[in-house]
Amino acid sequence: MSADAGGPTISERFGAFASALGPADLPAPVADKVKALLLHALMVGLASHAESDVPLARSVALGGGPPLAAGGARMLASGDRAPRRDAAFVNSVLMHARGQDDSYRMLTHPGCAIVPAALAEAEGRGIDGGGLLAALAAAYEVHCRLARDLVPSTQNHGFRSSALFGVFGPAVAASRLRGLSADATAHAIALAVSYAFGNLETSRAGTREMTFQEPVAAQSGMTAAALAAEGGTGAPRCIEGAVGFLYSFAGSAEGELTGSFAGAERIDVGALADSLGDRWELLGATMKIYSGAGFVQPVIDLCARLGREHAIDHAQVREIRVEMNEWETYYPSPRFPRPATDEWNNAYFAAKALIQRGYASTGRRLSYGGRDAAGSDEPPEVEALSRRVRAVAADRAQYAPRVTVELVDGTSHVAEADGTEFAWDLATTRKRDRALYGALPFPEAHAERLASAIASLESLASVDELVDLAVARPS
Repeated sequence: MSADAGGPTISERFGAFASALGPADLPAPVADKVKALLLHALMVGLASHAESDVPLARSVALGGGPPLAAGGARMLASGDRAPRRDAAFVNSVLMHARGQDDSYRMLTHPGCAIVPAALAEAEGRGIDGGGLLAALAAAYEVHCRLARDLVPSTQNHGFRSSALFGVFGPAVAASRLRGLSADATAHAIALAVSYAFGNLETSRAGTREMTFQEPVAAQSGMTAAALAAEGGTGAPRCIEGAVGFLYSFAGSAEGELTGSFAGAERIDVGALADSLGDRWELLGATMKIYSGAGFVQPVIDLCARLGREHAIDHAQVREIRVEMNEWETYYPSPRFPRPATDEWNNAYFAAKALIQRGYASTGRRLSYGGRDAAGSDEPPEVEALSRRVRAVAADRAQYAPRVTVELVDGTSHVAEADGTEFAWDLATTRKRDRALYGALPFPEAHAERLASAIASLESLASVDELVDLAVARPS
């Protein structure tokens, strides 16, 4: 596929990595992390089975007709069958609707696109658990490699990076599960570049298409792999070419940046695919247990902890100051911030967590356009305290805020995160995801069976066994 004699292109290097990766190639921490990401995606998706966007997604997937009697792939919880790409669409909506999916580099959510695509491609094809594990690892790694330093620049160019990068993982996972060669996988990645999309106006307006962008990205990635399987080809320099992905979506084929989480001005383009299989970016993926942005998660935990440890009376709070990475004080980007009056911000979450000394993981979901505004029916003390919360840009790593609660008597209480608190391993994910059990469509004992199956994923003879557990409704 190489366009010249200058060595393999970035897509070719990714293709070779993904097609050759097997479960035995995964270091133990990587395998553990991928299982954690899979478990969280399924638990969040199942906990969202009653969300209002799900019937709309099902209607689109089924085209107004009945579910398939056989074949295709199954939807979570209901078990209804649809063509593979349509089942992936519904399951992606389930995993994304509540804003509790995983997160990488603050503004991308790999799992809600990758996991539905992988399950839909694997079901009914004799893929074992180890094959699924390797496909997920390859997909997450390619997504994270591409997104790592480019998210700020793509956001500053008006693209919603989660949907934009979300097409690559599904393309890689589907290629791996279809058994495509290295060359064909590189073509699938190249084809996926043509289907990359997603703009920020939905984020600024708070409209509902945010829920459906990653699901369409999952379908597009699967389509790219299907075309490659049939001999479809894509540009060799689809990423680094003069008008490839980097130029089109980040503004520079040479690696110049228009935004950075840490003040960098450029990246080494060739390094995007360096040390594959030795250095794993996916280990930095984080989980969201609260229905809100990824950077809100540590703010909630810190405020709740301070409230509990110091028995803080909210009426005695002069100010809650949240020092955080500059990019976390804006949404969706410094160039295109949401209106200053928007109710979705750190203030609401911080105030409620401190007052309640906790925060319900299955409570009100993140608010978009036509949905009820977050906090609109909350006790007045939450709104009152929200007005005394101040987010301050500081020299802090992502997801590493410092929260200071200053009381009217001059006393201050401080707590801070180091940025790793939500980069959970499997054991932590199992523990924290129990907060979702009350919203699942089956008893807790069944949820534990599902978690145990994922913990021993390599021993599953067929991915179908896992899907069985994710759709069953035992009495």
